[in-house]
Amino acid sequence: MVHRAIFGGILLSTGMLACSEGDATTGAPVTIAYITHSECNRFGDLGRAGARQASTELSSTSTRPVEVMVMDPKCPELEDDGDPKDPDDPCYFSRPQMEVIQQVIDMKADAMVVDVFDGVCENDIINRAVDSGMKVVTYGGDAPTSKRHTYYGMDNKAAAAFLMDALATINGKTGKIAFQTMMEEDGDGGYTPTAAGTFIDRSAGFSEALARYPDMTSVASLPCLCCDYKDPFCTGQAQKALEDDPEIVGFFFSYSKLLGEPDLEVNAPLLAERAAAKTIHSVAFDTLPEYMDRMRAGYVDVLLGQKLFGWGYDTVLLAYDLVTTNRQVSPFTDAGWYVVCPNNLDEFERNTQAMDYRTQLSECTLLP
Repeated sequence: MVHRAIFGGILLSTGMLACSEGDATTGAPVTIAYITHSECNRFGDLGRAGARQASTELSSTSTRPVEVMVMDPKCPELEDDGDPKDPDDPCYFSRPQMEVIQQVIDMKADAMVVDVFDGVCENDIINRAVDSGMKVVTYGGDAPTSKRHTYYGMDNKAAAAFLMDALATINGKTGKIAFQTMMEEDGDGGYTPTAAGTFIDRSAGFSEALARYPDMTSVASLPCLCCDYKDPFCTGQAQKALEDDPEIVGFFFSYSKLLGEPDLEVNAPLLAERAAAKTIHSVAFDTLPEYMDRMRAGYVDVLLGQKLFGWGYDTVLLAYDLVTTNRQVSPFTDAGWYVVCPNNLDEFERNTQAMDYRTQLSECTLLP
């Protein structure tokens, strides 16, 4: 198995996104708006830290004044039952972020870095930002048909295929597995997959890779709802899947919120029992700090980590280069990923605590 963990970000190689010696020397300030997915999305924590670190470094090294504004859209308001207050608005959940983007356009910022909530709903407003003269970098979530200059992230389809190959390797290329991804309630008591491109690509990569293993079968597609980490909804879905089919030997968590939900051993006792006995093996996206103990407890064997710190650090420096040197970029800036397994877990945790990812992780010993 080829480990496609690319170590090409600013923190991992010299000069990928480093500021050019040709920076303009005028005193005109550079304003960069760093917009997260929402204030209640846990994946923004490391990105905010990275953006602030980039801001600190630019303030001390740039020949021009630099202001990096970290902006968190409000969480969408919901009814007591969790439904949107305006169920007829297809872009309801994107409205808070769209309001922030409009504020950034109105203040005439030089650049905007944004974790797009919904690429369809926000396509036009991102185009308006670019048309105003602003440099736009997307990360995490993308608006691929917009005029944004580049998307910084990982190839989610390739990453999902990598994870499916890892799950197949660990489970001996045989057995029943369950797939869990982000879904939304459809208003009729059911769930439909989110339209977010990240999860569409992950689903496609998973399905294409699974087809290479005739003795493996995906027997359940489980919903996981964003973004309340106190609600064990996703955990309950995994428990129900094991109750319905005790022959399931693995989970593929395209959306890994389950690993951050409380009291897994209480809310999914079958999963806890099987994980402790090592009769079930799972893989998941993302490497939030609280996932480390979940790996130690056996709930997940392989974590594929996005460059969450780079979501802030790398993108802010990239935006600065776009403004000051008119840096030429491709539509996709490949950040690669981290492969975290029990044998290199402590290494990765030390890197996370230090906010320093320059040291390459040891190879995952579970994979060839």
